[in-house]
Amino acid sequence: MTDHVVVAVACGLVAALAYALSNVLQQHEAEQIADEDALGLGLLTKLAHQPRWVVGTGADVAGYVFEALALGAGTLVLVEPILATALVFSLVFAAVINGRRISSAGWIAAILLAASLSLFLYQVSPTGGTSVAPVRQWLIAGPPIAAFILLCVGVASTQEGPRRAALLASGAGVAFGVSAVLTKAFVHYLGDGPVAWVPHWEPYGLAVSSIGGLVLAQSAFQTGALAAAVGAEQVLQPLSGVVLGVGLLGEEISTSDSLSRVLAAAALAAMLWSVMVLARVEHPEIDTLPLPGAPQPRPEPGT
Repeated sequence: MTDHVVVAVACGLVAALAYALSNVLQQHEAEQIADEDALGLGLLTKLAHQPRWVVGTGADVAGYVFEALALGAGTLVLVEPILATALVFSLVFAAVINGRRISSAGWIAAILLAASLSLFLYQVSPTGGTSVAPVRQWLIAGPPIAAFILLCVGVASTQEGPRRAALLASGAGVAFGVSAVLTKAFVHYLGDGPVAWVPHWEPYGLAVSSIGGLVLAQSAFQTGALAAAVGAEQVLQPLSGVVLGVGLLGEEISTSDSLSRVLAAAALAAMLWSVMVLARVEHPEIDTLPLPGAPQPRPEPGT
């Protein structure tokens, strides 16, 4: 094992741990905010005044930095499967920090999700492509993307608990997938100078998709269903990134033989099944062990 591989693995693990800590801290604080503040910038404003949420945001930034270091030292195929373990680490941290209890079915689904996501990313391994997509292609891709996110939000408004969390997190995952594609364009423009990005639309679109994704992710956390929220986002973000990378940036995936295609399809099916299981088995009302001094869950309307 080369030094670069060791650095990539170490930084990837630190990034996964940081993301997991961020998930747990942010979810705990978001769960305390009233439901009427969901899906709005007011939710972020209230969360920004919570020290634990701010620490969680710092952990998120640290995870991003270590992810960048890992990708600088190793390949995407090596690093991304390591980052997929963040869901399992999130459940461990939730049990240790918040006393949250997940059923055995939930643990199995979370581990299967991380493994299948790793296999899928390993099989497709997008390569090549450009950094900037033509505007006409964005005009074609934009409406279906917006329609999917709006559909997730609309259906989520009729659901509660883990199902609502999975739907909102799916929308967040797609928004973050869009952000990843726009980030490539932003970095490309920065190569021409520190202010070369100003006349281009992508950096402003990046701000909108990132903030929108953050609002959706925190609204998913607000339901109290950690596993369903993290699982759905963790699936949809790389999936949408792969689809947009291939469709908009001309990247190529490596499923050239029948076995690779079968494994990728099986991994995709396992991911979707795992998310559906997580959306069914996690019940915050009974799966959280009360800690001394911990805030009590809000009563349901009408109780």
